[in-house]
This record gives sequence, structure tokens and C-alpha cells, in this order.
Amino acid sequence: MAGAVSALKAANSVMDRVSESLAGGGTQKFHVEKDTVLQAGKVVHDQWMLLNAAYVKITPKLRIVASDGQVTSDVVNAWNDRLLFHDDSYANRILAYMKVLESLSDQLKASAEQYGFSEEAIMTTFKPKA
Repeated sequence: MAGAVSALKAANSVMDRVSESLAGGGTQKFHVEKDTVLQAGKVVHDQWMLLNAAYVKITPKLRIVASDGQVTSDVVNAWNDRLLFHDDSYANRILAYMKVLESLSDQLKASAEQYGFSEEAIMTTFKPKA
């Protein structure tokens, strides 16, 4: 029993340190011009799509099923909360990041439209979400 609790505390400590280092970065600003907007848009849009596909595929597999015993069940429930269910779970943090990428992709698409790129060039860069 003590071993499982110690392992959970150690894992939580590591995850807290990683989260703190990621959270400290704040928002980044960058400037695009007509000759770079489609390149930047493609990178951001492709990363958003890649992360979304991985998230949909992997997230359901992260849930741990409790086995026999109250201690094991408590540890598993706490771990699942940390990974998936709490507002600040890792799954929800990834969702928030994906929303940022989506918003940035939308902003870059709007910039490309304002710069007068053709609909074909815009659709090639900002493919519809499958």
C-alpha cells in the first residue's frame, strides 16, 4: 500500500515540475508577411491536425482500469483524474493547446485571404479538418 502511494506521489511531483516549466512560457507572438503567411500557416495547421489525430487515437487508451482492492482503486482513480478528467488534466491541457493552434491557424488563414491569395492556395495550405 505504501509503495503505491509513494509511486503516485513521485509521479505527481515529476508531472507538476513538467507542467510548471511548460506553463511558464506564456504566449508567443510572431509576425508574418505576404511571402511567409502560407508557410507559417502550413506548419501551424499541419501540427494542429497531427496533434488532433494523435489525441483522438491515444486519449481513450490512457484510462487505467482499476483492479481488485480499495488502495489500487483509489490510486487508479487519482491517476485517471490527473491524466484525463480534472479541469487541469493533461488531456484537457492538450485540448487547450489544440484550441490555440486552431485559433492561430484561423488567424493565418484570414491573413492569407487579406493578402489576396487564391482560394486554391488557401485550401491547399489550410486543408479542411477531416
